[in-house]
Amino acid sequence: MTTTDVIIISKKIAVGILIFLIPLAIIAGGLWLANLLVINR
Repeated sequence: MTTTDVIIISKKIAVGILIFLIPLAIIAGGLWLANLLVINR
């Protein structure tokens, strides 16, 4: 395990977390917006 290996692994982990969080944020934002629209109606 060299430092470059550690950097590559941490980058892959960061990308994986982003790929997981972005759709989650979109779904949560959509639900929140729908909730606001229903309450304000």
